[in-house]
Amino acid sequence: MIIHLDATLPIEVATFLVFFWVLKWLFYQPVAAIARERSERIEAGLRAAEESQRRAEQTQREVQRQLDEARAEARTIIAAAGKDAEAERQALMARAREEAETLLQQARVEIQRERQAAVDRLRREAGALAVLAASRIVGNSLDTAANRERADKVIADLAGETVAEVGGVH
Repeated sequence: MIIHLDATLPIEVATFLVFFWVLKWLFYQPVAAIARERSERIEAGLRAAEESQRRAEQTQREVQRQLDEARAEARTIIAAAGKDAEAERQALMARAREEAETLLQQARVEIQRERQAAVDRLRREAGALAVLAASRIVGNSLDTAANRERADKVIADLAGETVAEVGGVH
């Protein structure tokens, strides 16, 4: 193998180097700049995406914290409302008991008053009936005031004995 060295080889090498330099200057540098810009935009986009992700996670944590606080506050409000409702229920029950006791006491007083009025009416009627019965039996009129007083006294004595025997049961 014999290599011929002639002038074409250096011309071809020089042409290659010039062509390479022209390609580098015309195409490689602009393409490299475009690729570098694109790479920088991609990196900036990735950084922005990471920052957005970080802010979204921070916002999510903040929202979760606020939600937890709101839930805790709601539980506190519900518990307080339950306590207030129970206190109101107790107050209403106490008021109802007091009113029931008052009504019961008033009813007892009214019953006692009515009972006493009925006993008084019965005594008056019994006294009049006793005088009438005695006058029919005896045949004389016992309508004098003294006789009426004696009959009322006997009835009152009998009524006192009856009340003592019953033991004051109403």
